[in-house]
Amino acid sequence: MAQHVLTPARVTSHPRPTSAPGGAPRVEVAGRPRPGTVEFLLDADALDPTTLALAAARADVVRVVHSAALPTEAAVRALVSVLEDEVAAVGRDRRDVRLVLEVEAVVAADDADVARRRTAIAYAEAFAALTWSPSATWLVAPLDRLSSDAAALAARTGVDAVALALVGESRRHASAVVA
Repeated sequence: MAQHVLTPARVTSHPRPTSAPGGAPRVEVAGRPRPGTVEFLLDADALDPTTLALAAARADVVRVVHSAALPTEAAVRALVSVLEDEVAAVGRDRRDVRLVLEVEAVVAADDADVARRRTAIAYAEAFAALTWSPSATWLVAPLDRLSSDAAALAARTGVDAVALALVGESRRHASAVVA
């Protein structure tokens, strides 16, 4: 599996194919790539135009991960637009490339627990001396709302799916999240 990252260069709009019936973005639990699938991981470790061109030309799945280079939903949306342009430039149909945003997710008991967990994450992050705020990109929600929050995130960023990287004890909810 190639692991690469890109810098958004320009923003245009293209119709976005979806991966779920009825036009809704898919929500899934992050895991291993499917065998036989060419997957590119776009994160802060390999941000270059060559990787963008390779992903557009060869990938079945492009997995986007928030990082210092992609710290916001707007940055992800810009990258999605660039990828769509590159896919078109190499003569591929956009439906042949699945764009997936992978985000950390925490299952909370209720709204009060959401607030408590977000405070704890922000507290730990304050002492990490990071150049960006990873907790701003996390999804923290009760189980019954996590999938709808992820689908809304997919719609805002233009990806075909959101893959939830369940953190800590939240992993035990994996089957219920996608049900």
